[in-house]
Amino acid sequence: MYEDKLLKEILVFIETHLQEEITLGKISKAICYSEEHTSRFFKKMTKMNLFDYIRKIRLVMAAAELQRNKNSILDLALNYGFNSHEGFTRAFTSHFGLSPKEFRKAKPGKALFMPLVKKLGAIKELTMKSIVVFTQVIERPKRKFIYLKGQKASDYFEYCGEVGCDIWGRLLEIKPALYEPVGAWLPENLRPADCSQYVQGVEVAPDFPGILHKDLSQMILEPAKYLVFQSSPYQGGDKEDEIMMQVITQIQEDIKHYNPELYGFVWAKDAGPRFQLEPLAERGYIEGLPVRIKE
Repeated sequence: MYEDKLLKEILVFIETHLQEEITLGKISKAICYSEEHTSRFFKKMTKMNLFDYIRKIRLVMAAAELQRNKNSILDLALNYGFNSHEGFTRAFTSHFGLSPKEFRKAKPGKALFMPLVKKLGAIKELTMKSIVVFTQVIERPKRKFIYLKGQKASDYFEYCGEVGCDIWGRLLEIKPALYEPVGAWLPENLRPADCSQYVQGVEVAPDFPGILHKDLSQMILEPAKYLVFQSSPYQGGDKEDEIMMQVITQIQEDIKHYNPELYGFVWAKDAGPRFQLEPLAERGYIEGLPVRIKE
């Protein structure tokens, strides 16, 4: 899609100019659009202010460097567009909950609301870029899940082998969906006896009156909290699919070792399906797992 291509151009420009002054004028000139259109377009596509995004990425990359090398904090601040040690420290502490000095000493790993910064060896050889993983907790309201059953599939590839790979287009036709379609792993308490563990579906309002295709199923999902993992955008040209698989594998490995109890939550596998969104290089890979507040 044209909009996806345009967003990718903006993200690439930002990524390649993080250690320079970035202005709205420079970005708009690079993509041949007006400043007003560029700003509105970015907000529409990402739900985030353009310069809030730039600031967040600069802080994340500075955090990565704090863990990788011994450059002075002032040098890092200046490299990533901050005018002073004090200004950088205030912004960093507000974002991460630790000062740069404390962050370097503690070397936090998988912290809630804190990026997980790591280099993926094989990806480094292909792209020479770091992959950053963000985590956040989101709320899902009561909703209806419309999905197509598989037979014994436990992942995307097995599912495509059983039902084909064209279900996504059909799900996109269901209006008005609350969110984009997902691939989902159904927990035992929600999975019908004749249904695969992995399915694809879309969430709609609980009173959704739409007429379903006869082969689609539906279930009511209760309100739930989700811990969402999202990688930074990735690129790779003709190796993009290969890189995508490595990013997915690495995030799923991170999830296995993540302990939400350190941050006041516990896994809640029975509260709803684990889900994944369509991997898109310009936004990264996204996967969410249900959690509840630790008592």
